[in-house]
Amino acid sequence: MGTFFTGAQLAAPTRPDRREAVKLFVDSGSMYTWVSGSSLRDLGLQPTERRRVLTIEGRTTERGLTEILITLEGRTLGTLCLFGEPGDLEVLGAYTLEGFGLGIDPVQRRLIPAILYGA
Repeated sequence: MGTFFTGAQLAAPTRPDRREAVKLFVDSGSMYTWVSGSSLRDLGLQPTERRRVLTIEGRTTERGLTEILITLEGRTLGTLCLFGEPGDLEVLGAYTLEGFGLGIDPVQRRLIPAILYGA
């Protein structure tokens, strides 16, 4: 599959006017979106819970989790986001992609509307 980055804007749900532009690695194999913890804290966000995850290197670890507002393709929605640590790749994951109804075009390396299954 083709790999690529996409631009997004992040904001805290309580401060939607204060946004931060980021480039995220699009990875439908990652359940969650991961963003630098320092960037999330700069937006005034703190973890609301912790999630146990398996990293791309095959390590099991825990990361803080919060809800953020993310803008993709001109639309803004709430999504879950993990607090990345130094060395973690910033990733746009499947939970967020599905929430936006987006899929991946691996040839053109871009996000596309997905056909969603209702039942």
